[in-house]
Amino acid sequence: MVAINAASTGRRRSVKPSVGKIFLRLLLLSLCIAIYTGVKRSKKPLLTHKTPAKNEIEPSKTNSSSKEFVSSPQQRDWSYCLEDQPNNLNSHTNAGPRDQVKNPLWLPAYPTSLPEGYSSFLTELTGLPSASKLYYRKSKTLKRCHNLNVKSGFDGVTCEIVHPIVPCERPHPSAQAANFGKVVLLALRNPLTAFPNYHQEKAEKYHNAKGQVAKEEWISFRDQYVGNATHSPLFQEWKEFILEWRNMKPYHVGMYLPHEEWADETKGVELVHKFAKVLSEEGFPIQYTNNLACLWQKNVFQPALMKKQRYLDEGRFDPEYTSEQKVLLASELRKFASELDNTLPGDERLKDILTRYSEDFK
Repeated sequence: MVAINAASTGRRRSVKPSVGKIFLRLLLLSLCIAIYTGVKRSKKPLLTHKTPAKNEIEPSKTNSSSKEFVSSPQQRDWSYCLEDQPNNLNSHTNAGPRDQVKNPLWLPAYPTSLPEGYSSFLTELTGLPSASKLYYRKSKTLKRCHNLNVKSGFDGVTCEIVHPIVPCERPHPSAQAANFGKVVLLALRNPLTAFPNYHQEKAEKYHNAKGQVAKEEWISFRDQYVGNATHSPLFQEWKEFILEWRNMKPYHVGMYLPHEEWADETKGVELVHKFAKVLSEEGFPIQYTNNLACLWQKNVFQPALMKKQRYLDEGRFDPEYTSEQKVLLASELRKFASELDNTLPGDERLKDILTRYSEDFK
């Protein structure tokens, strides 16, 4: 119907819309608002979380090599290290009786536990040309880490002896206390990376292997020596190596040197400062003080970075363990830590290292 208003100008007006039309208009308005809001939101980034590619490892699922090498998210600026690089080498010049020679310290090291730049680092740290010696290296003038021509002064700083101790007509280290300092520096490495790197080193040294061993060779070695879900012969050797030196009289462990900390941009600097402090307390010369971090960065950190990049370029695979072996090794590490009674120097430090090692198997 159409209603005519007598007071109007004569134009005809429509009646109010029905309830159905009002509902339809509201529905269309709501739909328009929804479409507009959706378009506006779609202008924001569509991906707020990067989905890993098929062969990409998520940060939370790191492999064993990434756990071994830990660096800060953004490397520090080391350019200032180029300014001051003292390199004064002390010489054995003083004459005197043999008993005035400063004896070296034992450095028992599980295979592949020391960084590649350790020898050059120690030489520059102390200023001694033959600071780092190997126990089994022998010549006409060198025997059991002692230079037979030295009459007085410093006869090296550390004497590296690998596991296991090989007698070969040599007296046991405990019987050579008169020729060595009483402090022991013990280098160790997480079995997670120690065992595959030990296998690789043996292949290179004794079988002239070029590049990384085949995955099948690692698996064969792993299953034979790392063991199964109930027993690991290789872990027992690793554990006995540590306990033998921890308990050896008349020495005491002055410092544990975990391989993983040498290449860590934070822990590495802390480690070498403590290391230098131990050497200084034992009477060895220290050439670096304020710029010790630079010495570490040049001789240890940078070579470690280059080595890691080289392995990445070569496409080396990451040696793996079975689930049962991981559970066993993690359990054995926790058990080892619980067995330490804190009665000997360094026990708390060793327990902390073992606990962290066990967590790396997760």
